[in-house]
Amino acid sequence: MSSVLQTANALGCELAGEVVRTFGRVRVRVTGMSMIPAVWPGDVLVVERRAAEKIERGEIAVAERSGRLEAHRVIGPTADAGLKPTATNAGTNAATITLRGDSLLAADEPLRAEELLGTVVSIERGAGARRPRRKLGIGARMLAAMARRSSMAARLLVRLHAIFTARPERVALCKS
Repeated sequence: MSSVLQTANALGCELAGEVVRTFGRVRVRVTGMSMIPAVWPGDVLVVERRAAEKIERGEIAVAERSGRLEAHRVIGPTADAGLKPTATNAGTNAATITLRGDSLLAADEPLRAEELLGTVVSIERGAGARRPRRKLGIGARMLAAMARRSSMAARLLVRLHAIFTARPERVALCKS
């Protein structure tokens, strides 16, 4: 990616972060494949601001890190109760959240509360919208496992999904 596109992407992510912090809600279009099959490239996520202490396991959290937005599933605790204050963490918020994309092998680095923007309350796909599930069904877990083990399988799944999913821009408004 060129430096101009990287800068534009970073500014867009920063703007989305400011919108959700200021107004409490933002809509963002997904470009990555880390949450297949729960979230596909091209889906629009409706993100609402949420405190780290109120997030529960299984929800999809959205964070702003290194000029990018990440939407991954919460797999770990939201507070590090056993953390003792030390010179390295004194004065910092000890609350952390462990996230992982459904189609990723490893968990992300622990998310600090100040990096958190909120949680996904709706996924818009095609002409409809739905609430995200906290737990994947057996079929979705199988698709996630395929995507997790092979990037070629992940790309194939995305292609097949694009073919078989009606997008608003491809749906005819009227028939003659």
